[in-house]
Amino acid sequence: MSHERDSEDLRAALTRIDRQIAKLIDDRAALLAKPPPSGASLPPRDTTGTVNDDERPLPRFVRPAAIDGVLDAVRRACAEVGAPVRVAYPAAWSRDAWAGAVHKWGARAVAQETPTLDEAIDQVQRGHAEVALLPYVLADEGYHRPTVRALARAEARISECVAAPAERSAMARADAADAPHTIFVGAGERPFVDRWLASSSARIVEVHGAADACELASRDSGTWAVCALAVGERHGLLVRAASVANDPGRRVSLALVGGRPPTRTGRDAVALVLSPHETPGALADVLRELAEQRLNVAAIESMPLGLESQDSHVFLVIEGHVTDRAIVLAFERMRKLVRVLKVVGGYATA
Repeated sequence: MSHERDSEDLRAALTRIDRQIAKLIDDRAALLAKPPPSGASLPPRDTTGTVNDDERPLPRFVRPAAIDGVLDAVRRACAEVGAPVRVAYPAAWSRDAWAGAVHKWGARAVAQETPTLDEAIDQVQRGHAEVALLPYVLADEGYHRPTVRALARAEARISECVAAPAERSAMARADAADAPHTIFVGAGERPFVDRWLASSSARIVEVHGAADACELASRDSGTWAVCALAVGERHGLLVRAASVANDPGRRVSLALVGGRPPTRTGRDAVALVLSPHETPGALADVLRELAEQRLNVAAIESMPLGLESQDSHVFLVIEGHVTDRAIVLAFERMRKLVRVLKVVGGYATA
């Protein structure tokens, strides 16, 4: 009897200490997540030297590497648990746009579906959404002309390209049954996996989003959740059935409109539309200016955009960052050769 009591006391003591450690880690994470005062910045990253010095040595069973690992995990968690990101996208492309949003922001993504491309961009310009995701490059069609046309009329610009992966997995707890009685699926995920769901004998329950599906699946070992891999892993779930999407090989590149200006990556591109003057060789003069600045044209297409003139406009993608001196100088000279010149975005290429 005394051995059982000793075991219970030991378990209770360990539980109390575990809770204290968890609270300390959570308190530290809360401090990191809190925005710094205006004009201030977060302190530099802790090193083992600041934790373990001559006056405060590390405890006997604690190793510097262990402290480093805990702090890194806390920082990653703080980065993931940010504010929700409101993502606007046109209803006709909801499947691809939602896939891209989940791929980039995970459970933080909040869908704002709009009837048209222009309205999705308008949501960003009015501050009703942080970003818009629009179809940009389609594997079988090239650049999506309606998106280029909408951006040519708007003030907002592309700041990033986001992949729209079709991969989806059925995920569950480690102790989950091989044949679940219920499968939870977010409303935004269901169109990607309706064929796989139709082949399952489990009860299908549609919930608000992928995060809700994972939360419910984590409570009951007899249930699974269908979601993108990153969302499931964030909820501690494991893959039970991989590649359950209808078309796992399909790829669409989405234009992220809004957000922060593009940083320099070394593999940058600038997209613009222009309308040369109606004189012989006008477009050749434009291309000559780019060549003189040793700028490479990665793509060029003629397309009607319905801007100031009814003539066809030219869509160009130029290699380089929008702040490169060569690009800035070329654009200054090109403005004398065209009636319309509009930069529609700058982004890192895949």
